[in-house]
Order: sequence, then C-alpha cells, then structure tokens
Amino acid sequence: MNNIEAFHQSISNEDATQLITKEGSSIVDLYIDYSDCMTTATSSEYYMKVQPAIIACAPNYYSIKGNDIKFETNDKMKIHQLLNGIQNVDYSNLKGAVDSILNNNHEAIIITDGEYYQKGIGANLNNPYLADEFKDWLMRGLDVYVYSEPYQSDIFIKNRYYMLFTDHRIENNIQQIFSRNAPKDSNVKMVHLYSGIPSIKIAESGIVLNEQLLDTKEGKVFPSQGFEWHILDAKWDDIYNYIAHAEDSKDRIFMRGIKLTVGEEDAYRPEDIEVKTYEISDAYTNFIPKAKKPADLGEELDDFLIVDKNAWKKGEVVLKFDDDFEGEGLNGSEGNMLRIDICVKESKENFTSNPAIGDKFKFDSPYGLNTSVYESLKQTLLDPAISPEKKGNPVIYTIYLSTYTR
Repeated sequence: MNNIEAFHQSISNEDATQLITKEGSSIVDLYIDYSDCMTTATSSEYYMKVQPAIIACAPNYYSIKGNDIKFETNDKMKIHQLLNGIQNVDYSNLKGAVDSILNNNHEAIIITDGEYYQKGIGANLNNPYLADEFKDWLMRGLDVYVYSEPYQSDIFIKNRYYMLFTDHRIENNIQQIFSRNAPKDSNVKMVHLYSGIPSIKIAESGIVLNEQLLDTKEGKVFPSQGFEWHILDAKWDDIYNYIAHAEDSKDRIFMRGIKLTVGEEDAYRPEDIEVKTYEISDAYTNFIPKAKKPADLGEELDDFLIVDKNAWKKGEVVLKFDDDFEGEGLNGSEGNMLRIDICVKESKENFTSNPAIGDKFKFDSPYGLNTSVYESLKQTLLDPAISPEKKGNPVIYTIYLSTYTR
C-alpha cells in the first residue's frame, strides 16, 4: 500500500487547476480596497489580530484606488507601513481586482467593503457582480472563504469582507493561517465556497468494518484528504456467506462509522447520497507516481454495496451488500483492491435558507441596502453547474480495501 496516497491524490486532483507556486511554496497576493473599510480597520481588534499573519505571508501587495489596481511591494516592512497609512479613495474596481486574482492563479486575499460603485452606473446595490468570478474559481476545484466583519461607518453598520481565494489541498494555506489567528467573534460569519461537501466526522481509527471482514489493523486514516485504507484477511465468498445470511441485522452491515455534518459555513448540504465501488487492482498495480499520469478507475461495479436509507435519515453512512450481489469481478489472481466512494447524489445550497449567515452579508449604506456580495454568493450556489453532483466534486469520502480473492 506504499503508493496509495499518491494514487488517491492522482485521482482527486485530475480535474483541479493547480495554483502557481514558487519553489514549492504558495505565492500569496493581497488586494486592499482603499475605502473606509480600511481607514477604520486599525480600530478593529479582529483586523489587528489577523493583520500580522497576513503580512507574515509576504504577499504581493496590490492597492485598489478607483479603477487603478497597482502592485506596490512584497516587502513585509513596507506592507506594514502601507496597511497602517491608508487614506480613502472614492470608488473601487472590485470586479477588476478579482479578475486579476483569477488571472494570476495564486492564493489571494482581498479586503473590501464590497461596495462596487461605478461612475455613471451607481452603487450596484444588488448586483451579483462577483458571481462569475466565484464560479470560475470553483470550477477549477478551488475554494473561496468569505468572512464578514461588521464595522461602524458614520451612522451605518457596514461589513468588512475578507475574501480568501485558495485550495483546501494546500498545506498551511491562507485559510488555515487566517483562521488560526482570527479571534473568536460571534459577529463575524464565514461562508466556504467549494463545489463539494467538506464536512465529515471520522473517528481516529477510521470507519468500523464488519468483524467478519477480518481487518488486519494495518490501515491508515487520512481525514484531511478524505480517505483511508485497510487490508482484509478474508475471502469474498466467506464474507458474503456470513453477512448475507446473518440473522442479526447488525451483522449484515458491511461498514459504518461516518457521520455527515453540515456546518453553518458550508456551501452545500447533501440531501441524498450513493456509493460507487471500483475494482482497481490493475490500475493500482500499474500506477507510476513519478509519471504524474492520472489513474483510471475503470467501470463501476454493479450490484455490490448500497446505502442503508434508514441510517442515512439519521445522518449516518452505513453500507450493506446489495441483494443482487454475487461477487462478479472479485476474482483477481492476486487478490482484489477496491475503491469505495461515498458520493453526493443530490445536494442543496446551504446559504439562502440560513438567515443567521446570509443576513451577515448585507448592510445599510448611504445609497441603500447593499446586498451585492450576498447576491454574488447566492447566484454562485444556485447555479447547477457548480453543485457537487453536477460539475463539482461529488466524492465525500473514500475507502480502499485490499482483500483476498473469491
């Protein structure tokens, strides 16, 4: 099983656009909206706690002054000076700044109040002007984390948004750095845009397999990467004969131990799930990590495992043998390697029906109620092309099993 981690990453990253790095490290861009969200920021405890962590990333600092988006410096001392000496400039080309983030293809942070005022057009109070950019980033298999911090602006309570463009696969990415340093503040809410289901609860020892599968305990769990592997010491015929004919319903369970929980920050919640199983002995045996060629899973096995619907209604993933299981395809000369994917079959966005979160992305302004960031998030998540089961990442969790043949 020495190559299993590389094998899994090969499949997981097949459709993902990798962010550009330098000498193996992330490149971070920082875009600052020169408006009152930043002229008032130094009086915010929340902002002052995260500012040093942002500077420590040695980002490429870009100023947004009206339509002028300009690279200033990547020197930490100069960034500190610039952040603490901001003077207000009317208007900010926020859409242009996010387009720049997409073009650069780096990890990036933009701090803004979200007010996209255009001369001759107005304040874009309910214009989802960032929806296309969000969709573009998500379609690459990447992530956007949007934090909303309320702040006083004259007589209005507006929002200071921290938009983090990153990839959850990157170790110590800007979201992890930011969240470690941000103070606890119940008024600050976050939405995680990702075309998959990121929240899952797995025990340290991983899933619970039926004892008749004779798990050798040689396996390993990779919760952050969404998979684990096990080596079984039993033949499929013996496994099936016991489980299929067990009198106790608990003994007929193939696997359990996964809890799906949706946090308030998650973009989607799974309404229905399914299981897909592949016999990958040849694909794994012939896999060459250094070749960097994506592995091919081949055809899905028919009539093998199914989801226990009653357990799923309670939020637990339990797998059982399909009633039509006969073990076809499980007769490899040197045993079998299975990949079992727990997948989203149907999902629903988890933002608009959650006012405790959604309402934190709206605010009153001198021009009226500003909902442009809210509408950008909403329109992104309502697009079927972004959903996990359509064009996103439907795989919630993966189990690899190495077994004896029939």
